[in-house]
Amino acid sequence: MRKTITLIIMALTASLIVIGCSAKDRFAKGEVLLTEDFSNIKAWERYVSSDGVSHLEVIDGAYYFETDDSGYIWGLNQQPHTDVVIEVTSNQLTDYENNAYGVMCRADVSNNGDGYYFLISGDGYYAIAKGEGDNVNPLVDWDSSSAINKGASTNKIRAVCLGDELQLYVNDKFVAAANDSTYTNGYAGFAGTAFDGGTIAVTFDDLTIWQALPPVEE
Repeated sequence: MRKTITLIIMALTASLIVIGCSAKDRFAKGEVLLTEDFSNIKAWERYVSSDGVSHLEVIDGAYYFETDDSGYIWGLNQQPHTDVVIEVTSNQLTDYENNAYGVMCRADVSNNGDGYYFLISGDGYYAIAKGEGDNVNPLVDWDSSSAINKGASTNKIRAVCLGDELQLYVNDKFVAAANDSTYTNGYAGFAGTAFDGGTIAVTFDDLTIWQALPPVEE
C-alpha cells in the first residue's frame, strides 16, 4: 500500500527517552504469536505501484521492499495485536543512504498508514514516529546511533509496543523509547521511504512476534 505522507518536525507532545544502550531489557517476551520465514509468497501484503517502481512482495524467501517515492509505503500482516515484541532481520541492498525503513506496530486495520513506525536509515540514524492522517510525526526525532550498520548491510530491528510505551532496539541494543496512547491495537507491518530522489531496496526476513509483557522484577 502507498500513501504520500511526509515526515515533519514538530514540538513533541509525547514524553520520550533516548539512550545509547540499556543494561536491562525494559520488557519480557511472552507467547510466540507469529514466526515467518517468508517461504509462502502470500505470507504478507503485496503491492506494486502503477509505474512498477515501488513494490512490496515476498521474493526468494524474504519480504522485498523497493521504492523511489519520497512518501512512505508499507505492507501489513492481517493479524491483529495489542502488546507485542516484533523482531526482524533487515538487509539493505542499495548503497543510497538517505532513506528510512523499519517495522510498524498497531497499524490501522483500514490500511490508511496510521500506526507506530520504528525506523532506521542507511546513514545510521533512527526514529520512532506516529502515522496519523497525511503525516508521519516524530515521537523520537532522527538521531544517530553506533548500533546501526550503515549502507548496504544487515540490521536486526526490534520494536516493542507495551501499553503506551514504545521501544526501539537495533542489533540487540536499546536506542530509544517514547510514550503515546493514541493507538492500542492493530496490525504489524513494514514501512519505508527514500528521500531526495534516491531509491531504496531492502529485504525483511526471519520475523518473530511475541506477546509483550512488563519486565520481570528481580
